[in-house]
Amino acid sequence: TVAMKTLGMSGRIFVPNYASEAKIKMVTAMGGRVEHYGDDCVETEKQARRQALDTGATYISPYNDLEVAAGQGTIGYEILKQLPEVDVVMACVGGGGLIGGISAYLKVAKPSIKIIGCSPANSAAMHHSIQAGKVIDIENKETLSDGSAGSIEEDTVTFDVCRRNVDEWQLVSEEEIADAIYLMMEQHHKIIEGSAGVAIAAYCKMKQHLDGMKPIREPQLQKREGSWLIFSYTVP
Repeated sequence: TVAMKTLGMSGRIFVPNYASEAKIKMVTAMGGRVEHYGDDCVETEKQARRQALDTGATYISPYNDLEVAAGQGTIGYEILKQLPEVDVVMACVGGGGLIGGISAYLKVAKPSIKIIGCSPANSAAMHHSIQAGKVIDIENKETLSDGSAGSIEEDTVTFDVCRRNVDEWQLVSEEEIADAIYLMMEQHHKIIEGSAGVAIAAYCKMKQHLDGMKPIREPQLQKREGSWLIFSYTVP
């Protein structure tokens, strides 16, 4: 919505029926036009593509687009610029655009960095697709991580990027995501959404296995943005 307003353009934002009401209200408050369609994001994306073809509009995928992934990859640049000693980066994975972009940059700039993909067990399409060696259709259940929920397009450009660059995968339960959200609120006085909680939940789950990594000093402990988490975060 901000991008369209900045460029003086109009457009429609297609979302699945389960999209967060809070997010919808924020988009509409900023003047965005939202259309609901489908009970899975793949259905939503197909409908958006059809509408774009019918009207001559330009379709922009939230993840299945190399330029979109490259834009998200600038986060990787920011991570390394601010925290050159970082050993591990953990990111929530839905369609793979975020972790794909971040990992594509980091694996070239600092190959020793370990990339960990984190997903809710209730909706982990990329996780299971990587295990299967191809994009597969899975059953997606309700999850607090609505920002990463749903299936992925069969031809997604992010599959090969994730298969090549993500070193390890971790699934977390809904209880673990809820605990991570509460942890951030109680310990750091920050309210985060479910997809951000996924990465933090995965870190809490894997903390003992990451003990040998370099710690980041106190002034740098608060680095969190969206659905990615820089190791190491202070967790009791």
